[in-house]
Amino acid sequence: MCEYFILTKPNHFDVNRDEKNQVICLTEKAYILPKNNINYYIQNGLFEKGLIEWCRQFCKKDQNMLDIGAHSGTYTISLAEHSKHVYSFEPQKMTYYSLCGSVALSNIKNVTCINLGLGSSEQVGKQTLNIVSLDGGGSTLHNNNNEVLQTEEIEIRTLDSFNIDNIGFIKIDVEENELQVLLSGKNTLERSNYPKILFEMNIENKELINFLEGIHYNIICISGYNNMFLAVNKLNV
Repeated sequence: MCEYFILTKPNHFDVNRDEKNQVICLTEKAYILPKNNINYYIQNGLFEKGLIEWCRQFCKKDQNMLDIGAHSGTYTISLAEHSKHVYSFEPQKMTYYSLCGSVALSNIKNVTCINLGLGSSEQVGKQTLNIVSLDGGGSTLHNNNNEVLQTEEIEIRTLDSFNIDNIGFIKIDVEENELQVLLSGKNTLERSNYPKILFEMNIENKELINFLEGIHYNIICISGYNNMFLAVNKLNV
């Protein structure tokens, strides 16, 4: 089994200068995280760490998990060992690279990282992603009147086009594009008997709620979070 180490070299050093090389060997989970939040991570650990731990109960080792809008992979890395396989979707290039690096350095074999965004059939193809923060969080296809730091062209596909089945749990955080993702994933949800869905909703989205309730989901507001919700199918409580 391949394991990894990190060799560091000062930025201003030529490749052939080795006197300040440092080798860091990793034998446990490794999270590659945005440096601009380093003080928070040092003091508090992972963002949403309590919520991630709570989600363990929805993962099963004989069922797959979807991490849609995986960012740098905190949910993916933390929950992979409790799932059969994790499919992690992250469209933003540098954030995707950090996700892949975290998976590799953590020596996790049951994760597939996918550098694509998910959306509706109308969104399929090339789209512009608006990057609104230094850490890659909040990047969106929609114009939410936030200051856009830069844009990036990404590829969009529908969830149904991947033909993933046997899904036990879905975490989705795609900055107001949740409805579009799920509308074009109806066959996927049906084939997996409507798995539990953890989703973020920063502003009231009646269309999303109506859609989920229309396919027999109950919506539960998660205690301690004003923007995180769990959709549980009424027949699978």
